[in-house]
Amino acid sequence: MAEKRRTVVDGLAEWLAIIGGLVVFTLMILVVADAIGRKTPWGAVPGAFEFSEALMIPAVFLPLMFVQSKREHVFVGVATMAFPNRFQCFLDAVAAIVGMAIFGFLTWLAFVKALDSTMINEYRVSIVSVPIWPFRWVIVVGTGLMVVQLLMTVIEEFGRAFGAEEPSMMEAELR
Repeated sequence: MAEKRRTVVDGLAEWLAIIGGLVVFTLMILVVADAIGRKTPWGAVPGAFEFSEALMIPAVFLPLMFVQSKREHVFVGVATMAFPNRFQCFLDAVAAIVGMAIFGFLTWLAFVKALDSTMINEYRVSIVSVPIWPFRWVIVVGTGLMVVQLLMTVIEEFGRAFGAEEPSMMEAELR
């Protein structure tokens, strides 16, 4: 059951990372079209700046879960690499608990702001009106799913720290 849950969470993380990558590709096309348009008689893309601002949100927040699942966030192990593997796993679990608290708080704050934004139908005024409220919900989804991924990290790291077998160096390197 735990393995199936892990597969579902990993699959979701991969899809969100793919969507985030597609958003970055869309941003690239939008910025290039806008830059070229400024030098041609057709002119700049209306609302390109505002849309590029809004599209940065899914580009940043959707892949968070995937990056954590691969343990690719900024990690400094210089202070802990001399400790035994079990203690390193324990420290990683504690760090993930702290991360859960921080991202949980961010999720709650983002939820309150997204709800307010939805109620007033927030949008950015420019040549083309850009709705802001849907992008606020992307922050809620991204940070909320990061909490889920950090919970998975806590479970895995405590399992390594207190498991029957000593964590191998390979597992330690994967963290």
